[in-house]
Amino acid sequence: MTRLTIRSARFSADTPAIREQIREYIATIDENACRDEVESGLAALPAPYDTAGNGFLLAEYGESVAGGVAFARLDDGVAKMARLFVRPDYRRGGIARDLVSRALAEAAAAGHRRMVLHTLPQWHAARALYGTMAFEPIPAYDGVQVAEAVCYARDTKLSGT
Repeated sequence: MTRLTIRSARFSADTPAIREQIREYIATIDENACRDEVESGLAALPAPYDTAGNGFLLAEYGESVAGGVAFARLDDGVAKMARLFVRPDYRRGGIARDLVSRALAEAAAAGHRRMVLHTLPQWHAARALYGTMAFEPIPAYDGVQVAEAVCYARDTKLSGT
């Protein structure tokens, strides 16, 4: 049986797979403002994830990309998590939790003390996941372009998550 691996993206080799995954993610977004934000990030790849303190992680089963997540410096000691996506055929297996846990660990190792993120109210599974991982609701932070976004934050180092 093939095991799940989570690794840092190698942008020269992985950019096409990341773009494909983000396009799949865009297809799930109903909100135009959110879609526009993600599409502008797609155009900028590999920036900002290819610089020190930032990252894009891929979850793989063998040669198949099952999902991914990104994080980037937002402010001093604060990183923003974005682009958490697990392909439909791989959902319900804990991959999203594993990706978030790894993103938190990588962000902490890069010197970020806090992780923020935003999602949409109708993404119930994502919101439930963040709640079980000690993320707490916060007011909108700088850079949130979607009026209806629900924002969360937590310290990057917490035990038991």
